[in-house]
Amino acid sequence: MKQNWFYRRFLDNHFAVIMFDLLLVLLAIFVFTKIAWVFQPVWAFLGIVAPPFIFAGILYYLLVPIVNWLERHHVPRLAATIGLLLGLLALLIFGIARFVPAVEAQVTSIVTGWPTIWRQFTNWLMRLNEHQTLISQADLNKLGNELVSLVAGKKGSLLTGTVSQLQNLVGIVGNVVITIATAPIILFFMLKDGARFPQLFVNLFPVRMRQDLREMLTEMNDKVGSYVQGQITVAIAVGIMFMTGYSIIGLKYALILGLIATPLNLIPYFGSALAMVPSLVMGAMTSPKMLIGVIIVFFIEWLLETQVISPLVMGSKLELHPITIVVVLLTAGNLFGLVGVILGIPGFAVIKIIVTRLFAWYRQVSGLYDEPKESKL
Repeated sequence: MKQNWFYRRFLDNHFAVIMFDLLLVLLAIFVFTKIAWVFQPVWAFLGIVAPPFIFAGILYYLLVPIVNWLERHHVPRLAATIGLLLGLLALLIFGIARFVPAVEAQVTSIVTGWPTIWRQFTNWLMRLNEHQTLISQADLNKLGNELVSLVAGKKGSLLTGTVSQLQNLVGIVGNVVITIATAPIILFFMLKDGARFPQLFVNLFPVRMRQDLREMLTEMNDKVGSYVQGQITVAIAVGIMFMTGYSIIGLKYALILGLIATPLNLIPYFGSALAMVPSLVMGAMTSPKMLIGVIIVFFIEWLLETQVISPLVMGSKLELHPITIVVVLLTAGNLFGLVGVILGIPGFAVIKIIVTRLFAWYRQVSGLYDEPKESKL
């Protein structure tokens, strides 16, 4: 049967079909940007609901292996869930009773001694400036005058901004209280009935789609669960190593600096380096010997993390290239801040799984990627 020119040039042309699909995607994005106001109530709703679910989801991935292990050893799942949550509560109370007073003492020392710390810091900067030749004193004075003029010219806006920031702070505190109050309830039902949720979701779709959808959800659960468990385990281990190392060398505020390092280490590649900045400054302000000690602690921590802990705990769970991870971190951090930096990698892994399976389905149904069969002589 002879095909007409339209079929040959457009419908049977791989490039033309791909360009047409891309045009449809861009058109859909353009339409959504024009009606974005319709989704504002949805985003507001998600802004309230999402934090406790995300927090509970992170705890779920940390605790569900223990619940599954207890269930395999003939402990009823409900009893295992209740017992584990009570044990976690007791451990939290014990940690608060033993650990918080020491942290509180160091925080109080920082607050009361802040004028002295700031004076030592400025003196250290002045001594550092005396020995550097990259920037002239005239340029530094010019930069300082520009900063003073900038601050002086924005006194009114700074006052208004401070009031709005206080209002935002009240809202943030309220959201944190709601998250802490509701997350344990969500976590309880996740641990108790979590295995049933995927099947309930799959049953909403046609029968012929359920198997593929079930496999996709299983893959997403395995990838994200492995990443969350590994990353948090490594972050806690790094925080403990920093606290221990700083305490051994006698660095001031060792516990505070270790606590800062723990959440920062959730950021792949850059976390430990960011956590080292305040430690290096504190070590340099104390003495050259202390600075060397901080560098030695960082080297030992880096060696243990990269050669022992991370390969043992993390492996290569997400199968992402390092360049891809860096691009995702930069993009998610620019769009969503610190939360995007921390959650960007598992979010990208989920999107990658969905896109990969959709593309595989598209290749199968479109027939555009079938290799031509070789003609037999």
